Amino acid sequence: MTIRLETPRLRLEPLSPSHADALYAIYREPEVRRFLITCPSNRAEFERIFEHALRFEATHGMWAIVDPALPATIGRVGFFAFGEHARPEIAFLLSQRFWGRGLATEAAAASLAFGFSRHGWVEVIGIVRPMNDPAIRVLAKLGMRREREIVLGSAPAIVYRVGSGEVVA
Repeated sequence: MTIRLETPRLRLEPLSPSHADALYAIYREPEVRRFLITCPSNRAEFERIFEHALRFEATHGMWAIVDPALPATIGRVGFFAFGEHARPEIAFLLSQRFWGRGLATEAAAASLAFGFSRHGWVEVIGIVRPMNDPAIRVLAKLGMRREREIVLGSAPAIVYRVGSGEVVA
């Protein structure tokens, strides 16, 4: 896909192998790990997850979140296909050092705008663990509403949904 997105404070670069080391470091942050839907226990497991994300970069859109002032990779945002109906699922990951600044919302809003305009999707979902209050706040700011509870990896998760034209942020 190789489309770069810009926001007022961030650069979203198409995910590539050059982002792997920085993202692996973020996946290893204890506060980030406790909220992950898929939590790799070692580098080999991370590489499988990362390869999966790279495939979605080409089909749906998946970006490294870069702070141009540093410049450094501080997270990842983009889309997977979830479930038997392959619903587009927005997924974001941000280093704890950058939490609480609205950056996840900014990156996710840019991704959603891209997904709805480029792919013509009628809806996008987000999946979070029930105790992940920061991510739940991001989804709410985007206009997402709770749809249902599910179990993923033998742990509870909540599916949120937003339709095209309902995005707030």
